Amino acid sequence: MKIAIISITTQGKNISDKIYEQLIKDPTILHIQQYHKNVKQAIKETFNTYDCIIAIMASGIIIRSIAPYVNSKLTDPAVLLIDDNANYTISLLSGHMGGANNLTHKISQLIGSTPVITTSTDVNQKQGIDEIARKYYFNLENPENIKYINRALVDNRKPTLQIPIKYTYLIDEELKNSYDIKQDNTNDMITATIDNHSVILTPQNLVMGIGARRDIAQSKVEHAINTACQILEIPPQRIDEFATVDIKQNEDGIIKTVENLGKQIQIVPRDTIETYKNDQCSKSDFVMKQFGIKGVCEPTSLIINGENSELIFKKTAYDGVTIAVSKK
Repeated sequence: MKIAIISITTQGKNISDKIYEQLIKDPTILHIQQYHKNVKQAIKETFNTYDCIIAIMASGIIIRSIAPYVNSKLTDPAVLLIDDNANYTISLLSGHMGGANNLTHKISQLIGSTPVITTSTDVNQKQGIDEIARKYYFNLENPENIKYINRALVDNRKPTLQIPIKYTYLIDEELKNSYDIKQDNTNDMITATIDNHSVILTPQNLVMGIGARRDIAQSKVEHAINTACQILEIPPQRIDEFATVDIKQNEDGIIKTVENLGKQIQIVPRDTIETYKNDQCSKSDFVMKQFGIKGVCEPTSLIINGENSELIFKKTAYDGVTIAVSKK
């Protein structure tokens, strides 16, 4: 995720610095840029290229500034609003698909503010169909029907939610409280239906790249995978594929952990990584010195996921294991 933080006053800049210092440590945040003053220019530069804009200013300023660019709940970035005393963090735009509601809770915890969410499904403790798509990395078909599904939820009507058995792990109490759940084993699609209006969710492909020290213990690999998935707020079963470099293909700690998850490990030849160029990948001097490649977990994740894939979890080390995750 790419985040832009925009402030105007000195107080606002101090809040911006505090948020920056915390988010730079977050492996799900791939890039953060701070802007101070000149709000209209900052919005022009970031609205269509960043995933989230955090505005520390009066509501009127940011609303007037983003108004010419607002287009669709499916493509607009998340916009959060924070007052100059950090009393409130408000989800202003793209609460579900943009992730603004989820980010509002995260940022409010970082700065000690009160989160403000106004999305009807959320305030009624219902799980909107677009929120399910965002949370678990699904694409939406028939997005024009989202309003029918979510309106029914707010009216305490339960749309039918057809979930393949392979996604049973998505079912929790909030989902049961929101939908009439049916399960089958016919396809990979999740379908929500009310009054002949349907929204179809198709899974994005998630690939976790794994690097590790020689003879790494299985328990350490398990810990790394589970920790990364906890941060992503998904169960390990949601990862579709795992990947590593050929020089690690006989590491029992990696192989057995992936097998226990019922998945396969994809092996990437070292010479493929040597010639692979992608600005999303960071460089490890240690790996370069030892193996002649810039890294393992990030390039293997992106290579296996294919063209146009993007990182959602940058390289992070956990006691001898490195993890990265991409989506497509």
